[in-house]
Amino acid sequence: MSYQVLARKWRPQKFSDVVGQKPVLTALANGLNENRLHHAYLFSGTRGVGKTSIARLFAKGLNCVEGVTANPCGVCEHCKAIEEGRFIDLIEIDAASRTKVEDTRELLDNVQYKPVQGRYKVYLIDEVHMLSRHSFNALLKTLEEPPEYVKFLLATTDPQKLPITILSRCIQFHLKALDQQQIADHLAFILQQEKIPFEPLAIEKLAKAAQGSIRDSLSLTDQAIAMSNANITLDVVNTMLGLLDDSQPIDILYALQQGNGEGLMKAIQAVAEKGGDWNELLKAVAENLHKIAMCQLLPQAQISDESHIGFLAKHLPPEDVQFFYQIILNGQKELSFAPTQRMGVEMILLRALAFHPKLIQAAPEMQPVEQVNSSQNSVQSAVQNHTKLVEMPVVSQQFKAHPESKTTQFVAQPQGHSTSNRPSSAMSNAALEVMDALDQLSSPVTSEKKNTNTNQVTDLPVVERKFSQQKNTGRSIHQQISQPSIPQPLEAEIPPMDMPVIQSAVQNQPDFSADLDQEDDLNLAENYRWNWSNPAMAEEQDNASPSEIRKAILENTTPELKEKVLTMAKAKDKWTDIIEQLAISGLAKQMAMNCVILSQSENQIQLGLHRDKLHLNNEKLRIQLQTALSQFYQQDVTLSVETNADLQQLTPMDYRKQIYQELSEQARENLQADERLQRFCEEFDGVLALDSVRPV
Repeated sequence: MSYQVLARKWRPQKFSDVVGQKPVLTALANGLNENRLHHAYLFSGTRGVGKTSIARLFAKGLNCVEGVTANPCGVCEHCKAIEEGRFIDLIEIDAASRTKVEDTRELLDNVQYKPVQGRYKVYLIDEVHMLSRHSFNALLKTLEEPPEYVKFLLATTDPQKLPITILSRCIQFHLKALDQQQIADHLAFILQQEKIPFEPLAIEKLAKAAQGSIRDSLSLTDQAIAMSNANITLDVVNTMLGLLDDSQPIDILYALQQGNGEGLMKAIQAVAEKGGDWNELLKAVAENLHKIAMCQLLPQAQISDESHIGFLAKHLPPEDVQFFYQIILNGQKELSFAPTQRMGVEMILLRALAFHPKLIQAAPEMQPVEQVNSSQNSVQSAVQNHTKLVEMPVVSQQFKAHPESKTTQFVAQPQGHSTSNRPSSAMSNAALEVMDALDQLSSPVTSEKKNTNTNQVTDLPVVERKFSQQKNTGRSIHQQISQPSIPQPLEAEIPPMDMPVIQSAVQNQPDFSADLDQEDDLNLAENYRWNWSNPAMAEEQDNASPSEIRKAILENTTPELKEKVLTMAKAKDKWTDIIEQLAISGLAKQMAMNCVILSQSENQIQLGLHRDKLHLNNEKLRIQLQTALSQFYQQDVTLSVETNADLQQLTPMDYRKQIYQELSEQARENLQADERLQRFCEEFDGVLALDSVRPV
């Protein structure tokens, strides 16, 4: 006899052989035992959970020679014929291959004839959702009022596709996907009966890969038997399924827990050498983080010190576990956009390492001015080691002379960065703030000098940074950084204390449309310091501070500016006008705004993409843009995107930047020509800060 695959050899022969599905089996058994039988049953569920097998067992119970029973004998002529698939009164139909209405009518023509051998004529229609609409209509009347000797058993993996009129005529049983442990126990039982040695961990891997399908698990087991020569081991299963070693995700978690960047890269390299799946790696790390979180909820006595999970559960704070888990989950969404999957995984894990919570403890506390070098080295070391900063910095800058210490002290504020372009995460903001603080330390600063006897003492500027309390971290840092000033004073760095500086609204980038994720490229120069030139004036003012005014303006871009720039851009460029009429947004619109039309025929358009935006050239965005253009021109349009073209004309984004620069220049000219502003500057010795002027 030829070899029979496990899925067929171990098909259930009675209800007690079925794995799981207890509620469904109980309902069917009660109906058979009490002879309370419906004329139509619908079995739904994912593939390989027992829909067809249960339907055949139900047909066997209906036609057993011993009578209608939930426990058919299995030895009578009818039971044997059903098991072997040759019972004449069990008509099995594959709806996927017989979808036409003619096939359904031919089937229904035979319903009027009574069964030949059995007690009932049973129609088993598999994948019933594949029938056409006309086939369903033809089936409705017979399904509602069939002869008393006819039973319909329908099976489907997608009950949502069935008409409601069909669903209302059936008793529906939904078969659930099986638990991993149920599948593993069933596989172990079968392999023991087959006398095939196996490792329990290997069986668990097979059960997990089956994703709730008992048939898939048996097919994978057949494959593992063939690969291992009837000796199923964990290494064979990992190789067959392309799975990672269990130690690899644990090594990554240890590296994250210790803040060990070198160890993290070694663990990633080990995965690459074994050809592991990078998406599966992230899933495995997330699963282990889930186990750690669950382990932390259990009583302490249930956590084993010998277990890696138990050790990490004791040494990773719950908030850090949740933070790492969120990083991994968000990273999985971004993985498809990475240049390579390995590069994407590396950046995701480095992001978790960059905000490592343990390095926060190395940040210096408030120190006296004398501890200059040690404080500076601590902060620089923390930044180089990707210190996790969990507090939002108070962004302000003021200069104050301290006659006692003869130092110049200020609260540093980042220059050249707008808060609107910062990452939304508080930790990302804080990390950038420290980087800016180091830039401040390396820039020339005016300092006071005092001559005492024959020695000249250079004052030490103190950079003081404060971090406010965050709701979701519960941590706070107050660190002070000190460094000797570089003896290259700039006279224009600090204006005279009695000279007010005219400050006007700063807007880092204009907001042109409702979906302005495509406007991120318009990064204009922002080197203006929003603060009082005279700190004493800030304490005397009861009104809003300049920083508050700036924040309010940045959060409220004028609609007039958006409309004006957009109108002028559409007047200059026809492609810009077309883009604004297309039904696209987000990355698709960003791609279009960074392209120019190279050639256009009746139904073909060739675009040239800006070289700085090649990462936007992917099939999904091209299909979205092509669909929108087809709708716009009301005909099928073939779109091609050239990435190596030397663009000789401006893109819609370039037009907007050009128009914005022209408006900015016009605003500066208008202010300089304003007579009242000129008189104001002459009267109060004011200076017009042209770099701060923005169009509104």
